[in-house]
Amino acid sequence: MGLTLGHDTSAAEEIARAVPDAQIVKAFNTLFAQVLADGPVFANGQRASVFFAGDGTAATARVKSLIDSLGFQPVDAGGLKNARYLEPLAGLNIYLGYGAGMGTSVAPAWIAK
Repeated sequence: MGLTLGHDTSAAEEIARAVPDAQIVKAFNTLFAQVLADGPVFANGQRASVFFAGDGTAATARVKSLIDSLGFQPVDAGGLKNARYLEPLAGLNIYLGYGAGMGTSVAPAWIAK
């Protein structure tokens, strides 16, 4: 359950560095497959949040549109460097789902008024 790269870089940034001509967007990593399979709306009526981070304006817009078209709540986490925070959030979700016994029908959410 440790971070392979930590907070100085992220897997997404390393992929971007390895493929400099590609527009990399980090998304969907904080959701279990079960949440994706069950659909975007939980029993309480709340839409599951999909956090995404990227530097390419066109690419992030396409990912946001994809997230929205699937019915999930898109949450723009800013530039790709913020994947450094999304990757540990995914780790926390894995702990809560498996380690704390909450199951795989849980997901982190961003609630804004």
